[in-house]
Amino acid sequence: MNQFAFLLSLGFPALLAVAAVNDVLRYRIPNAIPIALALLYLPAALAAGTGLEQIAWHLGAGLVVLLIGMALFFANLFGGADAKLLAACACWTGFALLPPFLIVMALAGGALAVALLFLRLILRRRKAQPDGTTWLARQIARPKAVPYGLAITIGGIAVFHRLPTVLGAILMP
Repeated sequence: MNQFAFLLSLGFPALLAVAAVNDVLRYRIPNAIPIALALLYLPAALAAGTGLEQIAWHLGAGLVVLLIGMALFFANLFGGADAKLLAACACWTGFALLPPFLIVMALAGGALAVALLFLRLILRRRKAQPDGTTWLARQIARPKAVPYGLAITIGGIAVFHRLPTVLGAILMP
């Protein structure tokens, strides 16, 4: 096993976890996280023995997802930070793992949205006022806000074990 490549690959779930925590706590993902995630892909891929052609395809997947994410952001359907984080993840998944990543992310995002709607309904029925309640109640009560970075993180962690950088690190002598 190539321990250096595997160590670099561990940056993927670690940075995703930081993004999820930031999004849940503040509904904000700092730009440094998707930038670091995208930049970390190249040394991880090279250390895992990934060929330049495959690296180019992975970066192309990131670019395609970024362009789609930007279009969704400008249509006011998706958050800008979520689009950047999603594109950075696509660099790691490439086109091959993009469908399972997106499916798990969408399912997690749907479950998160339903849970938030349910919790907001409970808060409304209890006539809880966000100003006089706990931090958690104030976070839940934010209208239309969904910390989608959490769903993106769940999707990324679900496919982590299948990433070419991880498999390359494990299978390399």
